[in-house]
Amino acid sequence: MIQRGTMGTQNLSRIFNPGSIAVIGGGEQQNRVGHTLIRNLVEGGFNGAVYPVNPDHAEIMNLPATKNVRDIEGIVDLAVVTAPINQVPQIIEACAEKGAAGAVIISGGGRETGDQGARIEIQIKAAAGQSGMRIIGPNCIGIAHPPSNLNASHMPGTPAQGRIAFLSQSGSVCASVMDLAEKENLGFSHIVSLGSMLDVDFADMIDYLGEERGVDSIIMYMENMTRIRSFMSAARAVSRIKPIICLKSGRSAAGAWAASFHTGALAGEDAVYDIAFQRAGILRVDTFEQLFDFTRILARQQRPTGRRLAIVTNAGGPGVMAVDALSSFGLEPAVLSIQTIEALGTSLEKAWSKTNPIDVLADASCAQIARAVTIAAQAPEVDGILMIHSPVDHVEPADIAQILAGRISSLSCPVFTVWLGGASMDNARQILRENEILTYDTPEKAVSAFVGLYRHSRNIDMLSEIPVRRDIKLKINHEQARSTIESHLKNDRSLLSDADTKTVLEAYGIPVSPKEPGLTAVPDFELYVGARLDAQFGPVIKFGLGGAMSEVYQDTALTLPPLNSALAARTIRSTKIAKALKGHCQFKAVDQDLVETLLIRVSRLVTDFPQIRELEMNPLAVTHGQLLAINACIHLAASPVAAPDHLIISPYPAWQEQLYTTQESEQVLIRPIKPEDAKPMQDFFEKLSTQTIYLRFFTPLKQLSKRMLIQLTQIDYDREVALVALFPAQSGGKIIGSARIIFTASGTEGEFAIMLADSWQGKGIGAALLKSCLAFSKRYGLKRVFGVVLRENRQMLRLADKLGFKKASSRASNEIELIIDIEKLDLYTL
Repeated sequence: MIQRGTMGTQNLSRIFNPGSIAVIGGGEQQNRVGHTLIRNLVEGGFNGAVYPVNPDHAEIMNLPATKNVRDIEGIVDLAVVTAPINQVPQIIEACAEKGAAGAVIISGGGRETGDQGARIEIQIKAAAGQSGMRIIGPNCIGIAHPPSNLNASHMPGTPAQGRIAFLSQSGSVCASVMDLAEKENLGFSHIVSLGSMLDVDFADMIDYLGEERGVDSIIMYMENMTRIRSFMSAARAVSRIKPIICLKSGRSAAGAWAASFHTGALAGEDAVYDIAFQRAGILRVDTFEQLFDFTRILARQQRPTGRRLAIVTNAGGPGVMAVDALSSFGLEPAVLSIQTIEALGTSLEKAWSKTNPIDVLADASCAQIARAVTIAAQAPEVDGILMIHSPVDHVEPADIAQILAGRISSLSCPVFTVWLGGASMDNARQILRENEILTYDTPEKAVSAFVGLYRHSRNIDMLSEIPVRRDIKLKINHEQARSTIESHLKNDRSLLSDADTKTVLEAYGIPVSPKEPGLTAVPDFELYVGARLDAQFGPVIKFGLGGAMSEVYQDTALTLPPLNSALAARTIRSTKIAKALKGHCQFKAVDQDLVETLLIRVSRLVTDFPQIRELEMNPLAVTHGQLLAINACIHLAASPVAAPDHLIISPYPAWQEQLYTTQESEQVLIRPIKPEDAKPMQDFFEKLSTQTIYLRFFTPLKQLSKRMLIQLTQIDYDREVALVALFPAQSGGKIIGSARIIFTASGTEGEFAIMLADSWQGKGIGAALLKSCLAFSKRYGLKRVFGVVLRENRQMLRLADKLGFKKASSRASNEIELIIDIEKLDLYTL
């Protein structure tokens, strides 16, 4: 069975929407954690039953107490535990016997304290056993779900209701954010102090929150990650539909050490976190101030769709400050069109700047300033507005704020305001805050917010890029590389010889110099390509300037496998040496595809062999537009896991490829779908009959939107089995059918769907696709597969009967639900 992590979202809904809560360890003594928990539940308005559990009290806060959770007569959905950590394993065992969905363990003293605490955590996990009971913590301050008036924490006060979910490993950060949120009148959907993450972690919560309709965005404070592959899978799925923002502490070596001491886990190299977050579509912020700032932004502001910022200011100096701030991020102000300049000229004094920054001058009236903001915001060449106001005698800042408050919400692009000064600006700031409009006290802070949101939007767009289909299949001699690597490891040799390094690289189509090591041609310039195995993130690929000066200039970019052409191109563009690849008067341009393919080959090599601890090609000579590895070395070590389990992003599952022969002896290739299949999938859809489309989508769909194409082709192979059938098989062919099983967040069930070209129906291809999907899903640990079909879809119903699906009535009278238990089914004999 392919390992897919822990219990996913199982029982999390009962934890955040409990009908009853047992508080174990709560007492009458005020200013103690247990007492605060009970008070927060009662005074916060929780409508369910609260059961104090304490052997020393018969009653706590007018609520009858029991000596043991087993003595509670009613059902217990959630247990909140504040007892000493050494008592917790027995408590959890009792809660599991009681049928509790989960426990929030406030108690500290786990692995963050050393080996003894780590052993206790193991006992706690064992006590939960196979009951399905989920654990949040230990060493946390609790959880809150304001929509259900749940405050099962010892945070002061009850958080206001909103649509932002906040996850934190630090209880103090949770409390601080809640305190600031109260001041700013911000509300939350969920507040979760994860603590040591013995069970429920960031991956589980992201999965759960991704499906919650009351959640618009997710904010996180992180010190370390567990189950990084599951985290990346969850984040990549959810960040496309809900923004995720993270403050990851431990950037410095000292900070990383402090974080590991706090949570009892090792922190990874910070630069790798950066690229992992970028790959997952997460916006990373650097400071607590930025974390809270973006929390406000997500609650109140639309996000820019581009990088073009227009600056409206009543003073030249602050406008220059804003331009300098943009420049520090490598950006420039928007270039105003002639039409926009003319429109502004009709409203402003003749001496205005007539460029961007739009200096409306110190004597501009409130109406002129508001009009300038409106015109700029409506300009098609502008993606965002920064309005800066400096104190002047004849204009009351509050008057400007009042006018802007009535207009900004109707504008088509985000507006950031800066009020330079002290007390004289307070009224203006307050007016905009009350109208949920963002205000800053410096241009630099406002520009930083704009750029952060723009970069986040760009990362999400990159996640949704549709790669161009390239039917060139890499020619790889896997057996040649495998035998060489295994021979060295068998003889306890960790460093491949020069000849064997060349053998491995050539097996993967990487060009290597035939000359002796140390001898170089006279190249146009030199590149560096390498990879190393990170303890947490698996293989990390490095590309950039090579040669003797590579360590001096440090012009390199990191990326994570697996790579496709789009990801490889993005990595190359991240370096300054990328400009040299386009050619210069002294040397020939390098074919971009050549460099991209080389990175893809390196990615494939380290994907196939987790035994490669380090690979380095330096220099990789560029001569007359060609690439050649002059010096190369490979270091090996035995791996505790087999490929591709050492990766944090699931690669293309080539093992799912197969040939199917129809009764007419036509060979069809069945393989997993790829992002590059977007255009072929569109072509396939356009040739389907109206009836076939209706039977698949339950609606007369005219075309596949870009978003639908992305959802159909850019899948996470850990979360979905999606196969396409292509004919003719030998040349890649055209898509003639597709089938998929999408796993539920619990990881034990999946929903199937199938679609077949009209001219290929009745040839057994649909059955072959669905049987393969079922077989592969079983290998991923699924137990049950279901799907809904229309009653008139007789062909699908006949196939369902053949494969052993059971029928059940659906909510709609014209639909039938099909269900099959695949846990014990021998799918290969169907």
